Amino acid sequence: MDGMAAQEAGGASSLLLGEELAETLARGGAGLRLDLQPICAASNLLIVGYEALLRWDHPERGPIGAAEVLAAAAAAGREVALEAWVLVSAFRLRAGWRPGAPYLAVNVSAPGILAGHAAPMIRAALETTGIDPRALSIELPEVALIQDIGAARDLAAALRGCGIAVALDDFGGALGPARVLRDIPFSTVKLDRQLTGAVDPPGPGTDRARAAVGAVVEMVHALGATAVAEAVETAEQLRILRESGCDALQGWLLGRPGQGPM
Repeated sequence: MDGMAAQEAGGASSLLLGEELAETLARGGAGLRLDLQPICAASNLLIVGYEALLRWDHPERGPIGAAEVLAAAAAAGREVALEAWVLVSAFRLRAGWRPGAPYLAVNVSAPGILAGHAAPMIRAALETTGIDPRALSIELPEVALIQDIGAARDLAAALRGCGIAVALDDFGGALGPARVLRDIPFSTVKLDRQLTGAVDPPGPGTDRARAAVGAVVEMVHALGATAVAEAVETAEQLRILRESGCDALQGWLLGRPGQGPM
């Protein structure tokens, strides 16, 4: 299959999946679920938070990950409906946890930020679920900030006004400028796997990769934010990232997505 044919086939597949997703959302999201991946304090590896990760248990294809679900939603023009489902479901889930439970981090999509949908949907989800906003962290993807830093700044300000912590997700993955950190006072910055994954194993460039992580963490701390390393998968990565000063760690070494606390 040539490149054009493959692209057309992929588009048709996303459109078909999108039609099924639209029906799923019309039925209240049956089959959609949120897996929770723990975020652990670097100092003692105790769980301080969870990140909600979207999954779709398709009746024929089995589990489908977030990227493919989002592509299907875009193909069907159902991005807003899907994001609303995620926000309400995540907030309701966290509202049911015991007092003092870890915070819950929820991602918002780049289209939602750029189109201005995110802020009103988050406010509506807060009203619907009655959750304490201090139990939440909303993660903004770096790629959206690079496309329109003004829209991201406005959303971050609105979230802080509601009492919600704001995190920058995947920092370093899109080679974003330091202006992102300068202009928006994030409470948390999550280091992308392209930064954290390069610190291990030892080899050419590893020393520079470790120095780069240390420099980023130092900058994050200087701006008053906490640094969370994503995609921690080996004991050596854990050791290096701890030594680099990361405040918290997230990855398969520490816990795969699951149900979280009850």
